[in-house]
This record gives sequence, C-alpha cells and structure tokens, in this order.
Amino acid sequence: MTSLRLTRLAARLAAAARRAALAALVLASALVAADAQLPRLEREIERVSKIAGGVVGASAVHLETGRKVSFHGDERFPMASTFKIPIAVQLLHRIDAGEVKLDQMVELQASDLHPGSGTLTDLFSKPGVALSVRNLMELMLLISDNSATDILMRLAGGADAVTARMRGLGITGINVSRPTAGLIADREGVKNLPPENQWSPEMWAKLLDAVPHDEAKKAAAAFDQDPRDTSAPDAMTALLARIWLHDREVMKPESADLLLDIMRRCQTGQTRLKGILPEGTEVAHKTGSIGGTTNDVGIVTLPDNTGHVAIAVFVKSSDKPVAARERAIAEIARTAHDFFLYETAAGALDYDHMAERIIDALKPARGERVMFGGDPDHFQDLTEALRKRLKEAGTVEVRDLNTANIYLYLPLSKRKISPDERKGLAAWLDRGGTRREIHFHWAEGSVDPDGLAGTHSPALDRIYQNALDIDYAALSAEQDRAIKLLRSGDVHVRTPAGTDISFRVGNRPFNKQDGNATARRMRTARVRVDREIELPAGVLRVSPIEESVNGRIVIPSARFPKGLVRNLRLEIRAGAVTGMKADANLEAADAAISAGGDAALSFREFALGFNPKLVNPAGSTLAYYGYGAGIVRMSLGDNEELGGQVRGDFVRWFFFPDATVVVNGQTLTEHGKLVDANSTGTH
Repeated sequence: MTSLRLTRLAARLAAAARRAALAALVLASALVAADAQLPRLEREIERVSKIAGGVVGASAVHLETGRKVSFHGDERFPMASTFKIPIAVQLLHRIDAGEVKLDQMVELQASDLHPGSGTLTDLFSKPGVALSVRNLMELMLLISDNSATDILMRLAGGADAVTARMRGLGITGINVSRPTAGLIADREGVKNLPPENQWSPEMWAKLLDAVPHDEAKKAAAAFDQDPRDTSAPDAMTALLARIWLHDREVMKPESADLLLDIMRRCQTGQTRLKGILPEGTEVAHKTGSIGGTTNDVGIVTLPDNTGHVAIAVFVKSSDKPVAARERAIAEIARTAHDFFLYETAAGALDYDHMAERIIDALKPARGERVMFGGDPDHFQDLTEALRKRLKEAGTVEVRDLNTANIYLYLPLSKRKISPDERKGLAAWLDRGGTRREIHFHWAEGSVDPDGLAGTHSPALDRIYQNALDIDYAALSAEQDRAIKLLRSGDVHVRTPAGTDISFRVGNRPFNKQDGNATARRMRTARVRVDREIELPAGVLRVSPIEESVNGRIVIPSARFPKGLVRNLRLEIRAGAVTGMKADANLEAADAAISAGGDAALSFREFALGFNPKLVNPAGSTLAYYGYGAGIVRMSLGDNEELGGQVRGDFVRWFFFPDATVVVNGQTLTEHGKLVDANSTGTH
C-alpha cells in the first residue's frame, strides 16, 4: 500500500457473519398494507379445508414481504407432536446459555420409554443405552419419538419452562403443559398414574388396555376442548418465522441452522404439507397426530428466489379418515405456495403507484423542467406513467441538464453512468437553487453485506413496492430523535463478528432520507446528498469527525476484484486505516485498497436505516442499500458529498445487519433491531 505497511498475519476472528435476514417481527402489522388479493387466498383455503372435516385452522406468512393470510388463525388447536418445535426452541436456548450441551450423553432408563410414536420404546426395553442430546433431538424431530421428546423436555426445564419461553418471546398463543406421556394418558382416559420412576413399557400397555371404551370415548371428546398443549396457527407461524429469520432473541444463528436442518429431513407426513407441492420443493416441517387431530407446520421454500412461506395447518375434531385430513393440509399448502409464488412476481409491480409516490415526493410546480435519466429500455411502464403525471402537473420535459430543475435517476439495466456523467450531475446539483434528483434505483439497491451487488428477486420487488407506502412523518420524526441522540456524545458500534468502533459526529450535517424531494426542502440543503432523494426512503447518513474515529471494523466476507476475502479486519486510528488482517486472501483486499489511494484508507460515513418495511429477505442480499430499520452501513473513501474532509476517487460500503449502536449508554440499535431514540423498547 502507498502510505503504510499492513501486517499480513492471518487473524482468527470470533465468528462468521450470521444471515442478514434478521427482521423486526411484527410482520403483518408492520409490513402489509391493504392487500386486495389476500382475501381471495383466504376464501380458497376455506373452500379446500372442507375436505378435512372437523375444524381447520391455517396461517401462512411470506417471510420476505410479511404478507399474511389467516383462517381461524387465533383459534386454539391441539398441537400434538408439533409442540416439539417449541420444546426444541427452549432446549436450544439452554444450550446457547451453556446449561446443556449437544454432545451431552443421556442414559436411558426403563421409565424413559413412553408410549406413542418413535422407536426407542420398541428397540430398547432394558437399561444400558446412552444417546447424545443431539441424537435425541433428531429422533424427536425426524421420526417424532415421544420417549426422546420427554427426555428433552426434562432437560429443557419442563413444560412450564417451555411456555415461559414462549411468553418471554411475546408469543402468547402457544401453551406447552405436559410431556407426551401425560398428554397421551389424558387423551386415552388413563387415570391415577404411578410415580414416574415406576413407569415402564409394560406398565403403559396394561394401563392403556384397562381403560373402558366409554371412558376412553369421553376422554377423547374432552381432549379437543382442553386448552393445554394448544397453539393458534398465527402463533406457530410467528415462532417459525423468527426461527427462520435467525432472531437472536430466540436462539443463536447456529442453533437455528441446526433446528432447520433437522426439520428439512423430517421423515413423517410426506402426504401433508409436502403432499402435492412441486417435486423437489424444500420443506422444513414437523407433523403432529392424535385422535381426530392431524397437523403439519413448517417453512416452504418457493422456487426462483421468490421467497419462503411459514405455514401452519391444524385439523381438530375430525371424524374423516386421516387420508382426507392430510389431503386438506396438502391442498392448503399448495394453494399458499402458488399464491405467494405468482403474486410476488415482477409482473405484479404497480408502476402507476410508483409514479404517484415519486410525484408526491417531488410536488413539482407548474413550469418546472424535468430531465429523465436511467435506461430507455428498462422500466418503460414507469417512465410512461411518470410522463403522464408530470404533464398533468404542468412540468416541461427537457433534454439538456443545464436547463433542468429536476433529474429523475431511474433504474438502469444495460446502460451505465460514466464517471464524467456523474461529475456533471454533481456539478449541476452544486449550483443549488431548486435543483434536485430522485434516485429510484430499484434492483441496483439489492446488495450483499460486502457492499457489492446481491441477487435481486421478485420477493425484493414486492418488498420495495411495499416500502414506498410508509408513514413519512413518523419516519422523519424518528430520524430527528436519532440525530439528537447521535449528536449527544460518543457513538459506539459493535457486531458479533468483532467490529468495535467509536466516533463523534459533532455538528456535521446529517443527510435525512425521509422521502421529501420538494423545492422548498432544497432551500435547507447543506450538502450535495440532500439534493439526491432516494425512494424507497429511510436512511440517515453522516460523515463523522475524522480524527474521532477509532477502533476496528470486521467484515466477515468481502469480494474484491482479485477474489473473496474472509474475515477482513481493519484497524482504524483517527479516521485512518492503520492495519489490516484477514483469515484468507488478504492480498485481494490489499490490492484494491492500494489502488484506491489515500481515500481508500479513510473512514467515510456512518449510516443507519429506519424504513420499517424494507425487511431483508432470507439469504445474504439486503433490501435497498440497507435502508431497512436497524441496518448499519459504514464505508471508506471520499465523503465530500456528505460534508466530510476526505477527497479521492474511492468509495466502498460495508453493511452490518446485526450491529448494536450505543450513544452515551443509550442503545439506538441492538443486534440489528432499531430501538426508539426516546425509549428503551424495541419496535
């Protein structure tokens, strides 16, 4: 490098990046605007549910957009063996806390062998067998082994601890009350159980055989009305969604990966959720069956990057054959699969509504002159919708930038903006007045945490369209509160991967992307980016005081022209990169930063997202430049457009979807979740 020597010793860093899909899970209320199509899906679910007999409840949530359908979604249903998912959640919570170990061996006693599904009771009738917690969990979830379940429930702290865990997560619609042995005894009418240390397979056989037929029938009828060990479909999909999104409040990401991996290999219920889905569809699920109850819950992966659906289907009090109930579950799953697959397609975009939002942001005056940028062969429907609305507003379309008041930077496909064109646009904006740009980049905003292009998908199309419809006044007010807090003292940013950096912003100008692109707003513009209005909106940007920036930034994975760098660690002192290490391929980062000159060695910017509807989809790609609530961006390079002191031709962004930001002891974000700047509660 040109101005310093960098140590090239491989660093062993704390952890790889977790999935960037952590989202604040108030899915239906926070993400879904009025959706005229969802009632149609609900009606179809109601129609096919009649196949099952009894009462059917269903809930399905498209995880990338939060679109949700619910049929009897808040009614309680017996979970049967689907309650093994909340048991696994509580057990993994204890494992994460170091209270239980996955490789911990558990010796089976005769009293551990319980009735119902599974193999342990059939295979082992005598002491002398020991299995690890991991193996027991696989038996519980793969083949629904009841004996393994009751052992693990004990290790999880018991039924009350599982329910308490659900309450602690804010999920009130799931109750776990008994081990499977107790549940089966109650359902079959077994009374006066001896002490648990006297249980054995032989004892269970005798007790179950001894129940009179009438007593068993009464017990079965009472079972469907029993509030114990029940779940509402909406509560189950809420839990599944938080597992899938790697919500750290639920469990560590590696624990979520383990649980989902086992659920993908579930061997039961092949004719339920999976029954009539397209061949090869990935489903991570858990079934449940007892008497007139037949259930299946899980996460369905849609094809072609269109997202994932958390789905729970419960059937209770049915006197139809099991095959009919399973067919109903399969029909509901296929209905939800097809709806979310096709309704999230790119063709579903509402270009007229996009144009309406852009015009509302601009509020152009009659006679203002507008120049179209972008790609003539891309988003043509949007271009035409904008031309129509701009003409109605009395504006004039021009082709000479020097005569324009407004420049529309629309999505690009094949065409690229040249360096000279960028410089010309910057010089035009710097002339001030009412000059302003709308930046509507769409797919270009779909980036990976390393700041380079990610994989844009139809699911992201839907997310971006939803994210145009937010409460802009509330967004602006929340950004103002954050600005006040950020100005109040030292800002400290940490991530699980090892980032630990602090800085001050002082009186540096904040760029507040709150969707306001009016001429009136331009009169208060302090820096160039104040004239570049992004839609979807939501980010707050600032260039910290350079000499105040100290600490380290850790990027778990970063692409450079000469290859992928693992666990890149940048040491920063007084705003300058003073050292660099990596676990692998440090040379690629060194070459790129060396080519960037002094600007590449300088801290550029801190940014924080606030848009509640820009929820990151599953996978690595982030929604629209990390403008989603709680996403942190930090970067190296030229910061002239932000009012900073660094100059040069280099800019490189890095995104941190799991950052915690603290200012003077007050938390602004925690593990990627935005915390209100005026309170300690999270959104």
